[in-house]
Amino acid sequence: MVLGSPFGRRLLLLFIGSALVPTLLVAVLSFQSVRSQLATQSEDRLHATANSIQRVVYDRLETVDADLRRNGASLVRCAGGAADSECGDELTYPFPAAALYDPATGTVRALVGNLTAATAALPFPKIAGGSSAVVGDLVGGKPRLIMLHHIAVPGGDGPILIGELSLDFLWTPADADMLPESILFAWIDPAAGILAAKGESPRLGGETAGLLGSAPSGGFEWSGAHESYLAAYRSFPMSRRLQLPAWRVVASESTRQVLAPMADFTKIFPLLLILGVVVVAGFALSQIRRSLVPLMVLQRGTRRVTGQDFDTRVEVTSGDEFEELAASFNAMAGQLGRQFRSVTTAAEIDRAVLSSVDRATIVDTALKRLPELVPCEALGIALLDGADGAATGLGWWANGTGRVEPAGQTIIFSPADLSSLRARDEQLVYRPDRSVPKFVADIIRGGSGTINVLPLRFGGVLFGAMAVRRGAGAGSDSADLTQIGRLADHVAVALSNARMVDRVKFLAFYDNLTGLPNRMLYKERLTQALQRAARSRRHVAVCFLDLDHFSAINDTLGHDLGDQLIRDVAARLSVCCRETDTISRLVGDCGQPEVSRLGGDEFTVVLPDLTDAQDAGRVARRILDCFGEPFRLGTNEMYVSTSIGIAVYPEDGHTIEDLVKNADVAMYHAKENGRNTCRLYSPAMNSEAMGRMRLDQQLRRAVDAGQFAMVYQPIVNTQLGTVVGAEALVRWNHPERGLLSPGEFISLTEESGLIVRLGEWILRTVCAQGKVWADQGLGPLRLSVNLSGRQLQRPDIVDLIREILGETKLPPRSLVLELTESVLMQPDSPVAASIQALAALGVQFAIDDFGTGYSSLSYLKHFPADTLKIDRSFITDVLTDPDDAAITCAVIALGKALGISVVAEGVETEEQAAYLAQSGCQLIQGYFVGQPMPPEEFAAFFPVLGSRLRAGMTAVPG
Repeated sequence: MVLGSPFGRRLLLLFIGSALVPTLLVAVLSFQSVRSQLATQSEDRLHATANSIQRVVYDRLETVDADLRRNGASLVRCAGGAADSECGDELTYPFPAAALYDPATGTVRALVGNLTAATAALPFPKIAGGSSAVVGDLVGGKPRLIMLHHIAVPGGDGPILIGELSLDFLWTPADADMLPESILFAWIDPAAGILAAKGESPRLGGETAGLLGSAPSGGFEWSGAHESYLAAYRSFPMSRRLQLPAWRVVASESTRQVLAPMADFTKIFPLLLILGVVVVAGFALSQIRRSLVPLMVLQRGTRRVTGQDFDTRVEVTSGDEFEELAASFNAMAGQLGRQFRSVTTAAEIDRAVLSSVDRATIVDTALKRLPELVPCEALGIALLDGADGAATGLGWWANGTGRVEPAGQTIIFSPADLSSLRARDEQLVYRPDRSVPKFVADIIRGGSGTINVLPLRFGGVLFGAMAVRRGAGAGSDSADLTQIGRLADHVAVALSNARMVDRVKFLAFYDNLTGLPNRMLYKERLTQALQRAARSRRHVAVCFLDLDHFSAINDTLGHDLGDQLIRDVAARLSVCCRETDTISRLVGDCGQPEVSRLGGDEFTVVLPDLTDAQDAGRVARRILDCFGEPFRLGTNEMYVSTSIGIAVYPEDGHTIEDLVKNADVAMYHAKENGRNTCRLYSPAMNSEAMGRMRLDQQLRRAVDAGQFAMVYQPIVNTQLGTVVGAEALVRWNHPERGLLSPGEFISLTEESGLIVRLGEWILRTVCAQGKVWADQGLGPLRLSVNLSGRQLQRPDIVDLIREILGETKLPPRSLVLELTESVLMQPDSPVAASIQALAALGVQFAIDDFGTGYSSLSYLKHFPADTLKIDRSFITDVLTDPDDAAITCAVIALGKALGISVVAEGVETEEQAAYLAQSGCQLIQGYFVGQPMPPEEFAAFFPVLGSRLRAGMTAVPG
């Protein structure tokens, strides 16, 4: 059982490891300590042996040296006798070979044996009188020792005794036998090699030579042929009286013999270690089993709990903490069983509540299932009306038996009730002896007991409240209160989810800005109307509305006011198309007109079930009348018109796509015909639309192909009879249609955005031409250029005009930028900042078509306007229409009052010019003074035009 458990195996390994590791550690440390002590003892023993060998050899050398000093004079006298006399008997220790060498004469006389002249001529070291030296060398591969003794004689240096030492004399076999049997030795000469040895010796050279260094003694280890050795070496003493080579005596002892006392320990220790492991394992198994059995019982109990068996109890009688743990486990299993059953019921409630997106279903599910979780006598839910948290709502209540009924009356929430519910996160508790709020009394009917009120709030939004009345003896069980609070939180989440789903549905089918049906819902309802019309053989009219000049309003007033205008238009259309309105009466018993917003400033009105297709035109004109009143946008009152295109089923198409496309074509036709009007679709309009599309494509190519040219219409001062300026007008040299005026293509450039590129080209061309005329001496002319709102919206417009003026060297005051009133309506917009920057640069501004735009003139206080241009629509009938005359005079008077020049456009006759001069307007422009002309004609015509004007304002032909 123990080995079958991973936990048991880990514990067993832990026990064994806890016993084994310290034992091994102590054994290793002990082994190292004993080994170190044995090695130290061996080294001391080896040093003593090497020292004794060294003393034996050295003592014998000193004996020889003493003999030579004692008998040196006798040897000299003997050597000075007859040549054939023999010497050497004076030596106590005869040499195998000896000779006398006279350094003065270089002669050698043999004393004993045959010492060759070559030996006598060796480069022996110099020694003082009475001193000796020993030199080693190899002869025939055998080591040899030569002893030199400089014989001292009275009055000078004597000869040198050269004698070959017998190695057997210095170290005898008997000496070797006196050494311990286990110790090996080697007497090493650096030149002659090993002079004497016992057993295996360390190899000379390499590592051994490095170990036998300059130190007089030391120790090292070396490896022989079969085993390793511990070694110690000693050097011979050095003196001036007896000079010796750097001899080393090396004493060695086998490592195996040194460590022999540990052999028994090495054999016994593994057996002891195994025995210890067995004992520890047996003890560990018994202890692990005692602990593991209760754990396995608890493990099986845990698995049963995992399998949702909360009733089987765990039995442990160990009499220790495990028994207490088993008792706690049984208590926990019982509590989990109760909670599991509670959570299961709560999960079913959650699933039913959260899967519903209907408020009544959510409330019904919660009230029916809550008594299964918490015993209660009555409970109820009150929900606030709407998403804004109105102070009224609907209520439901249940008597604890699962029957849910409406409260039967509108629930009233007082401001104090709403404030309390929004501010409190915890439950509100009302005791039987306290009065409860009215909204609680309305949903909890009668009875006594504690009432818990929980706010239904999620994401900061209050949806209502839930009230639960429990019996008088219910107490305050925290588990029950937690369940009630949990259910209230989930009901709040479900209500939020239901509201979110409603919001998603709304956004999917309705326009977020106006609340009108969007394109998707519009197509769905139009499809239904077409299906009904096909069955009843009636007509369906699609009215496509597009606001006139909305982009200019959006650009000048900003998107916020643009959105406000869209909302106001939607509201006005909705009111206009209500069932009680005149439109509904116009179409008789037809279906309700449906207004939709397709996007931007585009709206549609679907007129279903028409009996007469002509009713669509009458309804469209009634819609146009709805735009007769101005719209209030901030501080401005603006008149906004719309263009309407109408397509009728089945005459103009059978599908949604055809009807919408044809209504769109008719709408564009209405815009081309003056705007603020309606047009019924006709097949001829399609060809016009295709032509407009082709024109747009040709216009894009024309900008790159340079097909545009500038013409200039003079502006004259009738009082002085001089030309003071000209308005620059663009013409398109169309390759197929010839010269086209701006009215035929400027609107297309505005819609496509080509006006930005074309406008930059116009500015460069006009400024360059103005500089040419100035250089020709035509006088200071003010050249007017029309600038659109889209051009002014460019963030680099100021830098662009500054660059153009710098390149062309035209004075800034010679350039007049003509703006429409719509551009000037926002004094705090970026466009206004650009105008102020250009004015600071010296550029002048003229307000074009003054009087035809917006009713508010407050913008004149904020913008640097230099000129007002009276629109030609007022000048045409100024002599016959009192209203036009009054407006014209008012504009002239306004200009004088503000110190602003006034230019009358469209002056065609001398009478108009005279009237304007009499009214105080000296600056005129029109065919009376000259039509637009190319720059060459304008320069040639300039003096003629000036003289004719000074002569009496005779009409000048174009």
